[in-house]
Amino acid sequence: MLQLFSTGLIPLWLNTIGVLSNQPASPLTSFDLLHINSPDVDIAEIWHDSLNRFSSQGFAPAAQGFWLQTQDQLLVNHNAQQPLPAASLTKVATTLAALKTWGPHHTFLTEVKATGPVVNGVLQGDLVVVGGGDPLFVGPEATSLGYSLNQMGIQTVSGNLIISGNFWMDFLTAPMQAGERLRQGLNGEVYQTTEESRYTPPKTTQLTTQLAISGTVQWRPYPPQSRLLLRHQSLPIFALLKQMNVNSNNALAESLASGIGNGPTLMAQVTAATGVSTNEIRLQNGSGLGQDNRLSPRAVVALLQGIQRELKPHKLTLADVFPVAKRDLGTIKDRQLPTATIVKTGTLWNVSALAGVIPTQKLGPVWFAIINRGENIDGFRQDQDRILQQLTQRLGTDAKSMGELRPSRPMPALGDPQRNQVAARRQ
Repeated sequence: MLQLFSTGLIPLWLNTIGVLSNQPASPLTSFDLLHINSPDVDIAEIWHDSLNRFSSQGFAPAAQGFWLQTQDQLLVNHNAQQPLPAASLTKVATTLAALKTWGPHHTFLTEVKATGPVVNGVLQGDLVVVGGGDPLFVGPEATSLGYSLNQMGIQTVSGNLIISGNFWMDFLTAPMQAGERLRQGLNGEVYQTTEESRYTPPKTTQLTTQLAISGTVQWRPYPPQSRLLLRHQSLPIFALLKQMNVNSNNALAESLASGIGNGPTLMAQVTAATGVSTNEIRLQNGSGLGQDNRLSPRAVVALLQGIQRELKPHKLTLADVFPVAKRDLGTIKDRQLPTATIVKTGTLWNVSALAGVIPTQKLGPVWFAIINRGENIDGFRQDQDRILQQLTQRLGTDAKSMGELRPSRPMPALGDPQRNQVAARRQ
């Protein structure tokens, strides 16, 4: 049932509408319009028209779901309690779980060690890299390591490159493959990127490096006699999440989810943080790949608001971890979304989803989740964009109403050598 509630009449968190209720949700399968003395009935008609349009094209209204609310008042919902295949909206849950696990400013450390002295620019021994689980160690990060080692007076390694610990590069998780890629990156070589790493980060430090390694790449425990040269800090969690969500990067999401504990732990984290029933949150992985990751539309909004609450004490906002329309590229590069809307997209072969928060003049920030199912991805995306544009027309545009949801700071750059903490000088 398509339902409309006027602001000021029905509080959002009442158990009568079930957001925090642990009772099983009743199925909502029809799309009859319910009017309750609302001055904004045309808002509901936007969704009603959309469902009618899909129905005429052969896409069942029962397969679609959405939820629309202000900060604390429900406006419109359809199939809102039903856990639907969420595609990459699953990354909203991963985002909240990562923030609960590590906090937004946590960094992962990669240590660089040596087994011998440096004489006339040559490290006479092995170069040892001990991974600390950095999920976004990509080409510019390797270049920054090589640059810092050059600055320490190291131009050549006479021994081997030893990979140890939890290390991967460019989303290559096999240690030997990652190690070969690192060898190339340290020496400033251009190489073929992996599918997942074909994205444009918001800012990258441009450096040059040349560090030749004479020996082979080896995967083994690091030698106990090795001495620390430097510690490399990953991007902070909030910036990693921004990259994950802007590009909907599955490998990055799975890496973070693995560190958290995958499906069961993800579910425990997010249900505890939001109070939403496990009837509406079913997670198998952190990326959203597969039909078994399911979220109800109202659960998605609850997750987004939980993320905003988690970030606020750290003076960060939702815009610091999700893409912003007309500002970020990634999966929303070609979308026709209202300016300053904060969103997360989700796509499978038969799922198109969009969720986020949109600034309006009349009602302030309006939170939404739309999940469409059927083999009509381009049509669903166009309809989602049309819905948000029509909402903006009816409620007015006002980026200032985003208030605390604006981006709070510039994104840190990939490849910044300032994140390399030198521990030992040339001997």
